[in-house]
This record gives sequence, C-alpha cells and structure tokens, in this order.
Amino acid sequence: MKRTPPPHSPLRALFPLSLALLLMATLAPASTRELRYQEQTGGHSFLFFWQAESAPNVGTVTVTQRQDREVFTSVNTLEGTTLSWRYSKQPDTDVQVRRRGDRLDFSGRFQGQVVKKQEKIDARPWYQPLSFSLHCLEKRKQNRASFWTIRPDNLDVLALQAERAGGGRLSGFDGSEVLANKVVIRLEGLMSAVWSAEYWFRQEDDLFVRYRSTHGPPGIPETVVTLIQP
Repeated sequence: MKRTPPPHSPLRALFPLSLALLLMATLAPASTRELRYQEQTGGHSFLFFWQAESAPNVGTVTVTQRQDREVFTSVNTLEGTTLSWRYSKQPDTDVQVRRRGDRLDFSGRFQGQVVKKQEKIDARPWYQPLSFSLHCLEKRKQNRASFWTIRPDNLDVLALQAERAGGGRLSGFDGSEVLANKVVIRLEGLMSAVWSAEYWFRQEDDLFVRYRSTHGPPGIPETVVTLIQP
C-alpha cells in the first residue's frame, strides 16, 4: 500500500537519508569519487560517505552511501531514474528492490522479517538516491517532477513532487560562501502542505551541498546535511 507520511530521512532514502552528491558533470568515464557529508539534528550528528561510479558503456551510475552499519546502493540511469536498490544493515536487514514495468519487487529480510512483496506504481520515474536524481533534474533545468521513492525505515512507497525554487548564497562547512540552486520536494496531493525538504546544488558544478528539513512533529530540531569534503 502506498502511504504518504513524511519520510524519516529523505536524503538516506533517498540518500538515506537512506540519504544522498556527485553530479554527472563531475563523473569521468568508469570513474569513482567519494564525498563526505555531516548530518546534524539538534545536538546529534554523524558522518556518512557517498560514492558514485559511472559505467557509460551500459548507461548507468551506481550510487553507494555508507554510514555506520548501513549501506545503501542503487543502480540508476544517466538521467537519474532508479532501476534497482539494495539496503543492508547488520545484523538483520538486507533488502533488494527492482523495478519491473509499473511495479516494484521487494525481496530479502527487513528487521529480521522475510520480505517478499510487490508494490503497484505507475509510469512515473523511481528516484531513490534523491541527492543524485534531483541533481539530474537541476542539471537539465527541469522545473518540476513527480516521482516514486521508498522510505528505508519502513519500506513504504511514496509519491513525491519536486520543484526548482531559485538560488541564493549558503555558508559552507568551512565558513566560505557558496552560490547554490534550490530544489524543494513535497508529498503529493493534499498532503503537500504537511512536509517539505530543501536540496541545494552548487551553481558552478551542480554538486549537492546542503539538505534541510524537519523529520517529526512541531518542536523537533531541524535536520541539516552539509558537504564537508568536496
């Protein structure tokens, strides 16, 4: 069943948040690059590592995010559409999802339980690593998009919408200023006013540099993700 509560952490899920930086313009053929980000919510913070590997001969980019015991891996087209996704967390989670036409096929184990299910979707694209997929949207100057994604904390399938929302100056992790463009994502339909998140991409090369949102009821501290090693 498709549900529409706010994602626990869209960058990862998406990421993760599962969450997640490298722009196609910076990927050389058959290249690999690892970036480092910090996620902070109130007084709690952690680092995660993000890597993209291009395979131009087959037209895909594999995005991997590592954080503590969790690993998120997705295979995507050059345009940012996700073809398959794997989420593993020791000791009891190893889930794989593949798109087959207008459905998502789930298999594996999630929090110790066997997972074997199919979720019906439609022809809209599946975007799992939003930091990569939305980069592609920004790079081609596409003003709006409607897409599917999966919450990694409960495996719900969500319909989201994204919209380019201008640009501005951001303070980088080292205190320097960065010119960046903003993409805002929201839940689809009547729930669009309930939750939103911002992704910021550096203007000079479209690199993902900042994420901002609140993942909970009023009073919960804002979550901010920042590039700390370009």
